[in-house]
Amino acid sequence: MTSAGAKSGSNMQDMPSAAASSGGRFSSDHQPAAFKEPGRRFGSHIQTKCPHCRAPAKVRSSKELTPLFKELRLQCTDLECGHTFVASLTIDRTIAPSARPNPAIRLPIGNPRPTTPANDD
Repeated sequence: MTSAGAKSGSNMQDMPSAAASSGGRFSSDHQPAAFKEPGRRFGSHIQTKCPHCRAPAKVRSSKELTPLFKELRLQCTDLECGHTFVASLTIDRTIAPSARPNPAIRLPIGNPRPTTPANDD
């Protein structure tokens, strides 16, 4: 059985977004070249390197210990190295407050990018 949206032909995937069609800030016109490379993913993927051979490391599993702390198990992609290690992911501060805050979570509000003092000696 099909939904009413499918019967009327109004499928969200068929509709171009206003930002993409108008060249808005989310259109591909404003993305760095690296974002447009085929097969390249961004966002929720942690990218780090093996501390020994500096080859890319892949997250094999993760375990959330608290809402602000996650333990990651990573493996080196260089088969000759084979290093497997544990890393920690912590949420340290808020850049933009949540529209749906959890009252149990208390995070300091901080700068998006901490600044380094100028060398004015």
